Amino acid sequence: MANDMNWNELKESIPDVGFVENYEIYRRARPTTTLIVLRTVTDPTLFRNSDSERAETQEFSGVLHAQVNGEKFVSKERLTGLNLCRELDDKGDIIDPDYTYNEPLSDLEKSQTADMLTYGLAGTVSGATYSQKSRVIEGYTYSLERYDLMNKEVHNALYESGTMRNETGKQSEALFSPTKVQPGTHFVHFVTLEAGTKEMFLYLLHNILNTSRYGARETRTGRNIRNEIIGCIQSPSDSSLSCGEMILDHISSDTENLPEENIKAIVSSYLMEHKRADWDVFVKEETKKEGTEKKEDEQKDKKDKITFNDFPEWLTKAINVCERKEKASSDVLSEALVILRDEGLRTVEKEKKSEEKKTSRV
Repeated sequence: MANDMNWNELKESIPDVGFVENYEIYRRARPTTTLIVLRTVTDPTLFRNSDSERAETQEFSGVLHAQVNGEKFVSKERLTGLNLCRELDDKGDIIDPDYTYNEPLSDLEKSQTADMLTYGLAGTVSGATYSQKSRVIEGYTYSLERYDLMNKEVHNALYESGTMRNETGKQSEALFSPTKVQPGTHFVHFVTLEAGTKEMFLYLLHNILNTSRYGARETRTGRNIRNEIIGCIQSPSDSSLSCGEMILDHISSDTENLPEENIKAIVSSYLMEHKRADWDVFVKEETKKEGTEKKEDEQKDKKDKITFNDFPEWLTKAINVCERKEKASSDVLSEALVILRDEGLRTVEKEKKSEEKKTSRV
């Protein structure tokens, strides 16, 4: 990314398909942009269900898979976004200091921030409730590989001393046996932004790429999941997809330890089966190693290949900005966040004037 890159230049390069031009409370048009996220477990991770020591599960073709509610990812990604807003808020034009995740403010103007506008919020103003629906659709996802309930870690519960012995030297007898999702396990997550602006897209993309700790007890662990964008779908209408459907139709029951290139081929097959004429689909190509010959590809009939457009320049630039490997990236993100909040504030002012007109007519 060039050092003089700014948000307006990047925004102009992004196609309008899949986005609304401006933020509105009431969504009339519902274009969508779906990010295909490959989540790879890098450290043992516990996603709790009603049994606090193991993940929810779902069975596909007789095989047990870990099941994760998308909210478990969203909640962590929202916190990443809020941290970004506070970090970049030099002039008080990105987030109000009183704004806190999941604690609605009675003042609508103070509530206007990228978090509320993108992910939604419910609260009360002057005794009346309001609800801002989430623009992000992040449903259930499932481990592509088998979830092994026998793979348990048995631990002794610790005493206040931080050891397994109390003041008298007695050994702790309390045990807990969490069944964690193991490193090398993959999840494919279809995350859809519905009726969102390009600023919301940049914010959503940043939060996914910069969140790396998920699940129960994540405050006690380091990075446990790596997120990578492997595809993108833009459409003037719905482009949501299902990980469960993909597993049922494209992954055999005896599949274990899927290499990433195989996962991308599976995703491409699934996309080809469900692609609509109004979808613009981009799938990340494997980085070609220098000097590698692809004899098998040369022998295949081109008609039999599953091919989509590789990542366009605008998407690669957006990912580079969100990864924040250059100092200029923070300026680009800051510009987008200021614009997004300004749109929220303009909408609140517009609604106030509309209500005043209605009142004056009565």
